Amino acid sequence: MRPLSAERALLEARLPGFDGRLAALGIDGAEDPDNEVIEEFRRAGGGNLFVPRELGGAGLGCHDGVRLQRAVGSRAPALAVATTMHHYKVAWLAAALGADAAGVLRGIAEKNLLVASCGAEGQVGRSLFAPGIRVAAADGGLTVSGTKRPCSLTRSMGLLSLTATAPDGTAPDGRLLMLVIPADAPGIRREPFWRNRVLRATQTDAVVLDEVFVPQSMIIPIGDPALSPGRFTSNLLWFQLLITASYLGVATGQVEELYTAGRGTPGDRVAALAPLETVAAALEALAREVDGGRCDDDLLGRSLLVRHTAQRAIAEATDRALELAGGMPFVTGSQGVDALAASRGLAFHPPSEISAREPLDTWLGGGGLTLT
Repeated sequence: MRPLSAERALLEARLPGFDGRLAALGIDGAEDPDNEVIEEFRRAGGGNLFVPRELGGAGLGCHDGVRLQRAVGSRAPALAVATTMHHYKVAWLAAALGADAAGVLRGIAEKNLLVASCGAEGQVGRSLFAPGIRVAAADGGLTVSGTKRPCSLTRSMGLLSLTATAPDGTAPDGRLLMLVIPADAPGIRREPFWRNRVLRATQTDAVVLDEVFVPQSMIIPIGDPALSPGRFTSNLLWFQLLITASYLGVATGQVEELYTAGRGTPGDRVAALAPLETVAAALEALAREVDGGRCDDDLLGRSLLVRHTAQRAIAEATDRALELAGGMPFVTGSQGVDALAASRGLAFHPPSEISAREPLDTWLGGGGLTLT
C-alpha cells in the first residue's frame, strides 16, 4: 500500500491526466493565486463530477467524492477547498431537490459551469441557511441585495447559489428558496476580502449584490426546515464529508513527504499516518451510508464527531510532519508551514466544534440534533 494510491487512481480515472498536472505544479505552484488551476479543473470537466449521468454528468456518489477530494487536497489544498463549495451544492441539488433542480444541473453540465455557494459562514450566531441577503418581489421573479463574504470561486464561478427566505406576499410565503444567479448578472461585483497568504488560490473574496434580478426559472423552492428536515440534513452531510476529506488530503500529502524523503523512523511515519487513515476509513463508511440513501440526524451527528476528530488528527499529523521534515526546509522555504496552516482551516467551517458541542451533547444524551 502507498498512501493515497486508491484516491489518486480514482482521480486519474475521472479526470485523466489531471493528477499528473497537479503533481507537476507542486504545492507552491498550485497555491499561487495567479495560477489557472481552477480553470484547468473546470475545462477538464471537474465541475460535472456530481451531476447525475442522465443530466450529462459523471454521477459520482459520496464515497467516490470523499476519495477524490482527499486526492486533490494532497496536491492542491486551495483547489480542494474551493471545489468542495461547488461539489457539495451540486450533489445536494441532485440528491435532495431532484426534478426541481434538473434544469439547473443540466445547464451546469452542458456549459461546464462552477457554482459558488453563498452561505452564512463567517457570521457568528447566524443561521446556516440564512446568508443575510435582502429579497424583494419583482415582476417575473425576485431581486436580491447584500454582501456575501467570504465567497470562494469568485473569479471562476459561472453561477452563484444562495438560500433566502421568500418575501411576504410571494409564494411560497416565508419558506426557504434556493436562488441560482448567473455570475455575470447585472448588479454583481467582486471586492477584495481575503488577506491571509494561505489558501489564496481559493479565489475567496466578497461578492456584492445590488438589486440583482433572479427570474422565476432560477428559483428553486426548498421548503420549511421543520417540514422537510431531510433536505437540510442532506446539505450538511455532503458538506461535512467533502470538506473534511479535502483537509484530510492536505495533511496526508504532508505525511506522504516523510515517506518520499525517508524522514523520521518507521515508527514516526506510522504514528503520523495512522490517525489520518483511521479518519479516512470513518469518512468512507459514512459516505457509503449516504450513497445507500440514509439521511438522518444520527448520520449527521456521527459526521460531525468524525470531523472534529479529524481536526485533532490533522493537527497532530501536520505538527509531526513539519518537525520531522527538519529545520533546513523550514529555514529555506515556507511550503511546510503554509500547508500546516492551510490544514487548520477545517476548524473555521460551519458549524464550528464550539457551536456544535451543546447540540451534540443533547443528541448523544438521547435528544434531537438541532444546529443553527
